Amino acid sequence: MKSTIQTIRKFRYRLISNMHIVSGKAVVRQPTLFCGKGKIIFKGKVCLGYYPSPFFFSGYLHIEARLPEAVIEICDGTYISNNCVIISEGPGIEIGRNCFIGPEVNIFDSDFHGLVDRRQPVKSAVKIGNNVFIGSRAIILKGVHIGDNSTIAAGAVVTGEVPANVVVAGNPARVIKVLND
Repeated sequence: MKSTIQTIRKFRYRLISNMHIVSGKAVVRQPTLFCGKGKIIFKGKVCLGYYPSPFFFSGYLHIEARLPEAVIEICDGTYISNNCVIISEGPGIEIGRNCFIGPEVNIFDSDFHGLVDRRQPVKSAVKIGNNVFIGSRAIILKGVHIGDNSTIAAGAVVTGEVPANVVVAGNPARVIKVLND
């Protein structure tokens, strides 16, 4: 019964998605809304949604390449958990290989408005390296580059460069531990 309900929910979200340029194929386990005028590229096996993580039966993933120049690229072996929001307004978001992204994570390449002129958003690409773990409810903001093998703690707000092989936590996120190679 549970799988029938989830299948119906996934089909419903596929019907309301307005994204037409999706290349590659993802394993969609949770309803996912693909929207925008840009491109979403799956390189290899990418899994969207995770059972038995929270919100599996009640939430959905939101992946939006909002403007025509926006590109979201997600590489092989990456798992994105439930209720995540990934929005690009142009500069792009790239998620590397073998990443694990926890529930309710938000990733944005724009602040969607300027501080003085609200119609002029500040935008900057986001690049997440390979083998990165991002904990529940972390927020990855515009211009962030996360190095390979790093861990982002649950609830962290990442606003800048994260070197490879570290653990970051807090708001704003800062390095709390260096990992051994």
